Amino acid sequence: MNELINGRQANPPVDPMSSQYDTTSERGYSSGISPVEHVLLAAANHRNWVIGIITGALLLGLLATFLATPQFSSTARIEILTDSPIATNVEGQRDRVLINEVAFYNTQYSLLESESLAERVVRAGNLTADKDFAAAFGLEDPEAGMTSAERRDLTRGAAQILLNSLSVTPVRNSSLVDVSFSTPSPQLSAKLTNLWVTQFVQSTIDRRFAATSDARQYLEGRLARLRENLEASERALINYATNKGIVTISTETDTSGRTSNRTLVASDLAEVSSALARAREMRITAEAELGNSVTGSAQINAPTISGLRQRRAEIGAELARLRTQFGEDYPAIVSLRAQLANLDRSLSAETTRSSQSNREAYNAAVRRERELQGELDALTNKYNTQQRESIQMAILQREVDSNRQLYEGLLQRSKEIGVAGVGPNNISIVDSAKPAKAPSSPSLPFNVALALLLGVGLASAVVFLLEKMDSSIRDPQEVVSRFELPLLGAIPELVDRDVADAILDKKSPIYEAYFSLMTNLSFLTDHGAPRSIMLTSSRPKEGKSNSSLSLATVLAATGKSVILVDADVRNPSLNRYLDIPNKRGLSHYLSGDDDLDGMIAPLDAFGFSIVTAGKTPPNAAELLGGDRMGKLIETLLTRYDHVLVDSPPLLGLADAPLIARRVEGVVFTIEANSTRNREIGTALTRLRMSGARLFGAIVTKVGARNQVYGYGYGYGYGYVYGSDKDAA
Repeated sequence: MNELINGRQANPPVDPMSSQYDTTSERGYSSGISPVEHVLLAAANHRNWVIGIITGALLLGLLATFLATPQFSSTARIEILTDSPIATNVEGQRDRVLINEVAFYNTQYSLLESESLAERVVRAGNLTADKDFAAAFGLEDPEAGMTSAERRDLTRGAAQILLNSLSVTPVRNSSLVDVSFSTPSPQLSAKLTNLWVTQFVQSTIDRRFAATSDARQYLEGRLARLRENLEASERALINYATNKGIVTISTETDTSGRTSNRTLVASDLAEVSSALARAREMRITAEAELGNSVTGSAQINAPTISGLRQRRAEIGAELARLRTQFGEDYPAIVSLRAQLANLDRSLSAETTRSSQSNREAYNAAVRRERELQGELDALTNKYNTQQRESIQMAILQREVDSNRQLYEGLLQRSKEIGVAGVGPNNISIVDSAKPAKAPSSPSLPFNVALALLLGVGLASAVVFLLEKMDSSIRDPQEVVSRFELPLLGAIPELVDRDVADAILDKKSPIYEAYFSLMTNLSFLTDHGAPRSIMLTSSRPKEGKSNSSLSLATVLAATGKSVILVDADVRNPSLNRYLDIPNKRGLSHYLSGDDDLDGMIAPLDAFGFSIVTAGKTPPNAAELLGGDRMGKLIETLLTRYDHVLVDSPPLLGLADAPLIARRVEGVVFTIEANSTRNREIGTALTRLRMSGARLFGAIVTKVGARNQVYGYGYGYGYGYVYGSDKDAA
């Protein structure tokens, strides 16, 4: 027996949580719940904190609502248009326009909330001296002897108050903007709102005109300098042309603004060249007509020569006719011969005269050609000289052109700025602000909702911290990872029933849980469930007595003979649970009373017997550590199949380690959601130092808050499911 109790078993106990034995499937544990249910369960676990925090937040919200000064809001609506809207279908251009519009409107919104505008409004409305404004925001009246620095500080303070009360809200998908002020006075809110939007419009106009005026002044200065440069360059160009004798008769300007000059020499050269070409043509023509008496200058005598030749042909024909009839001495024939001779002499004289006219015309053409050639050569030399001199003139001309282009461009820009400066403003007031009829804040529904939201948030944070700080056992599986103990069972929490009543109902979740515990114990030794078992815990009220009672009942239901010994002689509890007398018991036996049969009380309703704790002795540790405790267990094992010992808690007492050496092994009881890791670790250390054998742990009072880990409602679900199935 001692070897069984103190030595190690040849076959180590089977881990009930290993794959060889799946306790979760037998006990009907659920597989898990959703994150929302997890949060709700955590809140339910700390419901006192949650209710307190949310209630406090609601009370604070109500208190803040009733104590807050009513605020009246007035709103004015303005329209802001871009300066130069662009319509385009080109994708890249359209994106660029959208980006520019976004930047433009963001700039306008920033200007609406700028400190400069706030100070402008303060000065325009003389708000530092406004009694309504000072009364609304608790400002002191300005003193007459204030310095300029103090007045600036006062203005800045009033401007900051305005900015704190200002609200700028763009209207979605439009160019409209709502500007609102909230003050304790509805008239003051409307006044400030209208003053703000009016000054914003006016400041925009002032900026436009200021920018136009600055640009105009800058351009006027530039124009004056460019005008001087243009006049100086033109003067240099004219002086150079005069000194070099270059006479310009015409100028032309192309599309790029470049000026080309036509000089007198170039014009003369072109004319002389044209005249020379014509003279050369005339000379060639006259040369070709030298031997012709009909063309050229001979054309003047051509009719006379033609008439003479026709007359001679007629006389020759008449002479030939008469010669056929008469002889040579016939008077008519002699007369006709004399006429032919005269006509021949006349034709010869006229032909000679025509040839002489063509010769004279040819000679005149040759002379004209030579004269023009000489003049052309002279002009060419002069033109070449001017061309070499015109390089510098072209440089001066380009300088004149550049200065003229700059001057004309700036002059045009100055005219455009002058026109744009008087254009319409792109900001206009659509709706003016009116005094509000009802306060806009505080809003009781909004404040309550906000307080509720803040309370829920704060409660969530507190619950989260409490959950993180809580080192108690939430998941029964944690006993394996934290303390290297096999998990023998998870016992559900009983809310509306007594353990003594519930364990007698074989369909109850509590019976199913302890039956599963008994089954797991049967795998720990080669002879089945251990014959002598001590149940203990780290501190009182963790369920070890209930577990002892329930385990004894389940073992007895299997046909085993079981006896339960209440070894908690300092604070006995089993007699109270079972409503039985505690006159004689364990303390009497340990003190030397050998009437064991008189101490054993059978419990027919539960199927096992019990030895109560007896009267509380003054030396409990000495009695429990004596030899009679071991003798008692050995004696009981000869009469019963199983001996269960309900021992005192481990912390603060030496009783449990003394008893643990007398039994086959110990089942450690841990209360879920209550016992801290440090307490459990300390208790287990004391137990292991005593040399006791630890079978494993059971986690008691597993309730709804443990559902997130798959425990808590599994027994109830399994029972209901089985009941429905049987009913079906």
